[in-house]
Amino acid sequence: MGHWHIGEILIRKKLIDWEQLEDALGEQKRTHEFVGEILVRKQRIPRFLLYKALAERHEIPFADLSHIHIDEAAIRRVPQSIARKYGIIPVEIRGRTLVIGIGDPTTAIPLNEIASLAKMDAIHTVLCTPEAVRTATAVHYGKTTLEAEL
Repeated sequence: MGHWHIGEILIRKKLIDWEQLEDALGEQKRTHEFVGEILVRKQRIPRFLLYKALAERHEIPFADLSHIHIDEAAIRRVPQSIARKYGIIPVEIRGRTLVIGIGDPTTAIPLNEIASLAKMDAIHTVLCTPEAVRTATAVHYGKTTLEAEL
């Protein structure tokens, strides 16, 4: 599935039609935004459905953090500085594997280094909306001084 464009996936899932995709592609030429972000901004699709489609495109599972219990034992495995630096949230421990939520499927995350730091054998990633990752990070690690001032 990784070779499909996001617009094709959204059409195949009947979340948008060809006219909406053409409109977004035309706007993309002017704004240089991602097609999916244009569709969300124009309220053609909700952000979480865009991210479900992105997960499919990148062949990783999607996780809705608002419906998942985040294990505090997983949180303790990854320092706040690492979670914030890479935009990740530890979600759960499955045996010797740490499951982490990511907000961007294209960001290079040093999985082996994080696994070593967390004293785990492997890392399994799930895609979440960036807002959900930020919210979960704030809830489970606490707000930084800068965030508290905003």
